[in-house]
Amino acid sequence: MLPRRNRIVEPADFRSVVRRGEKYITEHLIGYRVPAGEARVGIVVTVKAGNAIARNTARRRIRAIARKLIDEGQLDGDIIFRFRGDAGATGFVELESELNECATKWAS
Repeated sequence: MLPRRNRIVEPADFRSVVRRGEKYITEHLIGYRVPAGEARVGIVVTVKAGNAIARNTARRRIRAIARKLIDEGQLDGDIIFRFRGDAGATGFVELESELNECATKWAS
């Protein structure tokens, strides 16, 4: 679970990051990032990703991976991860690989 200080929860913050953020697209995710002080993460999972169980599983996986990356200092700024299509069935290892790819791209 991400601590409250590391979560984006306000709809205006979501819109701002998506509109102004640097975009990076992977097979299952679209990541948006706006440089800022402390890392904050928001997750968007559409109904296309599957039923409620699949969507919640996807959110939990992203939160766990994001927390690890934040603790390691690899993520910073305001970040939104949006699932593409039926990505709800994506495995943990594949999601971790895609988030690491995003973090590496944004670090350079």
